[in-house]
Amino acid sequence: MEETSSTQAPEQQAQEWNGAVEALLPSTPAAAAWPHLASFCALHRYLSGVDVCERVAGEDGQPGCVRYVASHPAPAGEEGQEQLQVKWAHEELLELDDAARTLSYAVVGGNMGFGRYVATMTVAEETEAAGCRIVWEFECEPVQGWSRDGLVGYLDHAVKGMAARIEEAATADES
Repeated sequence: MEETSSTQAPEQQAQEWNGAVEALLPSTPAAAAWPHLASFCALHRYLSGVDVCERVAGEDGQPGCVRYVASHPAPAGEEGQEQLQVKWAHEELLELDDAARTLSYAVVGGNMGFGRYVATMTVAEETEAAGCRIVWEFECEPVQGWSRDGLVGYLDHAVKGMAARIEEAATADES
């Protein structure tokens, strides 16, 4: 019997990636943060790098709603460098539960290398502090052009930026 060895990286061999990232909002109660995260078609207000977030199907906040999210390309650089392509995705809201402060969505199209991708975002009360925490869980097929660690790093940076922007918006709401 002949032995074979795989030349693929371990994360490419896996049929599924999953994980979670989270960020603390130290001075914002969950009840004040949730409306910002629950506004499915307002992602561009809270996620750095998302320049456009528009509803393209369904009713905002209702399962079946589909949003179009996109990032504008960087301008062309030095001579010989091409302008980068707009990165975009269609994301469908699968579930929104105000009582549990959780929403789930799936990427259903786009040009960012995603096959199957489902995420759940939750705003959880902090038990030992005054604020809350955003938890972003995901499960997906390996993403073209990414390593699992690269995806986790991107999501970790993204959730921390979202937390800061939501905390700022919630503070402004109080004024």
